Amino acid sequence: MIIDSHTHYGRFSQWGDFSPEFIIDIIGDCVDYAICSNLEGIDSLYLKSELDCNLDMIRAAKKYKKLLPLAVCQVDKSLDIHVMRHLLTEYPQFIGLKFHPECEKLPATSPKYDKYLELARKFKKPCLFHSGHIKSRFSSPALIYEKAKQFPDVPIILGHLSTGPRESHKEAIKILLNSIRTESATLYCDTSWIDFGTGNLEDVILLIKKLKNTPKGDYTNRILWASDAPVGDFNQSNALYRKNLDNFRVKISSYFNDEELLKKLLYFNVRDLYGLY
Repeated sequence: MIIDSHTHYGRFSQWGDFSPEFIIDIIGDCVDYAICSNLEGIDSLYLKSELDCNLDMIRAAKKYKKLLPLAVCQVDKSLDIHVMRHLLTEYPQFIGLKFHPECEKLPATSPKYDKYLELARKFKKPCLFHSGHIKSRFSSPALIYEKAKQFPDVPIILGHLSTGPRESHKEAIKILLNSIRTESATLYCDTSWIDFGTGNLEDVILLIKKLKNTPKGDYTNRILWASDAPVGDFNQSNALYRKNLDNFRVKISSYFNDEELLKKLLYFNVRDLYGLY
């Protein structure tokens, strides 16, 4: 069993024009499930409302059982959270919430996120945040951590572990370790974009080593494998997707010689976080 913890579809985005069928073709039979959000509510030439983009996501997930839907949150566009409350009440198929501070140009520390995170707490939904470069004014891991500390019982995922170079990843790892040491937040991360499709996985290996050997023990349960497909040239065909997944399996298996660890990264951690039983 394999679950990709970070994928999308969406028409007319800055990254491309991706139908639900496009993402289904990319993942093919490589994975069993893909956690998915709709880019048309995040960044699109024809941006859809919070309600419309998420109802589209529900329809796509109903048609394609491999897609497990995240509800896109338009924190700075919605006047209230009544739409998201309605969606989570009527459609328990949403397994979590998705936030993109960079696209909204709204710092992750803004109080506007609070009502959404209160909903996440009430409905017991993990929250996936796009985390940007460590110097980002909107989505740096440090800003997300500050917000996560206000909601320590809500699992918050640093998507991409920051979209930056090695120094960004190192800083994000320090934040993860600090959250574990101080028990100040429940932070996770996913592996999408960490090594930018290079195949060397040096930063992923560093992440695993650090979380495997924290002062409080093994916290590799906080790491989720992800592709961010179809964003990125190395994600836009089934052949490339399979190549990257196979490379991850080979590199992690050969470095750590631990098949149980690999199973955790590819499936068990996602299953446990989202309650996919």
